[in-house]
Amino acid sequence: MTNVTSPTPNQPPLPADLPDRLCTWCRLPMKKRLVGGKQFVHYTCPKCVFQHTTRLGPKPPSPAH
Repeated sequence: MTNVTSPTPNQPPLPADLPDRLCTWCRLPMKKRLVGGKQFVHYTCPKCVFQHTTRLGPKPPSPAH
């Protein structure tokens, strides 16, 4: 029997697997990096330094009041 390891579902995506984004103003490809415990992708434009952040995966449920 061979031991084959499969990627875990909670494994964060590699930077190459993260969605690309063009700068809203310059239309250049933005640099990307994982932030916030690898829950968010932070994009930065190399030309005008415009920034954008987007969540990876579903939004967690809001707490009941």
